[in-house]
Amino acid sequence: MIIGLFTRHYKVYKGSRYIPFGKKSVESFNLFIGNNGAGKSSILEAVDTFFNGRDFTVNNGEKSDECFVAPLFLIEKSEISSYSKNSKLIAPIISEFFFDFHSTHTNYKNYEPFFEQRDNLSGYRDTHYLLLAGKSLSNPNENFLATFSSLIEKKIAKELGDDFEVRSAINSLKQDLLKSHTYIYIPVETSIEDFLRLEARGMQDLMSQSIRTKIEETLNRKIETQATLTSRTKKQSALDIINDDLEDFIDKVEETIQSIDDGYDFQLEYKSKKKLTANHLTDVIIDAFFSKRRLRKSGKVISSLSAGERKKALIDIAYSFLSQDEQSNKNIILAIDEPEASLHISMCYSQFERLQKLSKIFNHQLFITTHWYGALPILENGNLYHVDTFENNFPSIKEFSFRNYFEERGEHPEDVQFKSFFDLASAIISSMRSNSNNWIIVESEEDKKYISEYLSDTSNLKILPVGGCSIVKLLYEYLYLPISQKSDARDLTGRILCLIDTDMQSIKMDIPEESKNGILKIRRLQVNTHGKVDLVRVNDKTS
Repeated sequence: MIIGLFTRHYKVYKGSRYIPFGKKSVESFNLFIGNNGAGKSSILEAVDTFFNGRDFTVNNGEKSDECFVAPLFLIEKSEISSYSKNSKLIAPIISEFFFDFHSTHTNYKNYEPFFEQRDNLSGYRDTHYLLLAGKSLSNPNENFLATFSSLIEKKIAKELGDDFEVRSAINSLKQDLLKSHTYIYIPVETSIEDFLRLEARGMQDLMSQSIRTKIEETLNRKIETQATLTSRTKKQSALDIINDDLEDFIDKVEETIQSIDDGYDFQLEYKSKKKLTANHLTDVIIDAFFSKRRLRKSGKVISSLSAGERKKALIDIAYSFLSQDEQSNKNIILAIDEPEASLHISMCYSQFERLQKLSKIFNHQLFITTHWYGALPILENGNLYHVDTFENNFPSIKEFSFRNYFEERGEHPEDVQFKSFFDLASAIISSMRSNSNNWIIVESEEDKKYISEYLSDTSNLKILPVGGCSIVKLLYEYLYLPISQKSDARDLTGRILCLIDTDMQSIKMDIPEESKNGILKIRRLQVNTHGKVDLVRVNDKTS
């Protein structure tokens, strides 16, 4: 998991800075909001520069040879069992350095968010490593440890000896981190070329580990074969047979070409294995399989659709692959710029609902930027980052947790709460108009689970938990006015029930508890004297 990013002179992020992804708690779901040009996409692009070689964009007027990006990783200790020997040696040393490092030197003044986050991560010290890897514009092929490079190199040399090849080991660790993580970035404007590249690469990167394992097991499975000369049977795998046949063929070719000139020979490349392995062939098989298949929608090749439709298709591809139960062979990090862009507003809720599932249920890390604030009241896990005006040539980033989003909403910029409920109400109404959806808006996830048990077979029903009775009431108020208007409600075919539970709080309705057209109602669950549950009006105090 990436928990932060060190940058210097990257796009709007002037100077050396650290951007934490969760000061108080690290989360898989990270959502960035803010005005255009504030610096939201720059964060996603900086990480893409590290993983996928995106071009550096240097802050205006700054020296390009000082520009760098360096993600900070939080890695479970058991995960590095597949890393190289040198990586295993230096990972504990680098991690100890970051957990212990303190400095009042002015060089580290801009890294105060890192120290604050690091101190909150002390509980991870026994189970995880804090590791850094980076890329500089001046030497993109060499590993770069931000401002800490010389200090870390000295610490490693002190503990492992002066003859230990420190820089080579650091570069090995960087390569292991790159191999064990895949960063898939879907920009706001997805060209046909971007789509084809992402689609082709996604099939490989998102492939379930269990499928790879099955292919390798099939290639290595021993079967009885009969020797040509002796008529004896022996057990060989399909891979053995392929290797033997290829070796026989290449020996004959080599014998023939050497009869022409004995200077010829088929030499193995340096450190190459003589025989093909199952791992070699698995990627080739998967690539060949998907090269014969192209995703289509309504009979059209996806690359021929509009930019918005292509982007939705990419997100749907990612969700379909990542939502499989099998364990992926890599840590997948999915970054999406404005998943709602060019998307009909009625589909925004479903889009964000799927993205949250990838994080909450399937445990993938997501970085999302958005201008659709309707996601804010419905997300239950993750961190929200409001990227705003510049302070000392650096965007101001305020962090909030979705776990207590409504308790913190008084600290949000004034327009955020209004936009979030307005956008969500608009999406709900649009979904009723375009998809004939019915909605039940409830207080909590537990309420949703309970109701879903009884209404699981109901089609076109959305059950939306929003985090408390006061929030149910607030959303009802946002929905009431447009639904009460004849012109706005004319094409609505669905219904909305806002439901609060029996834990009666001091909530009072100042507007009617249902619209005149019967499309929208708010009710309270009440246990009656016979022990049964009734739906009563909110202002009804009877029991």
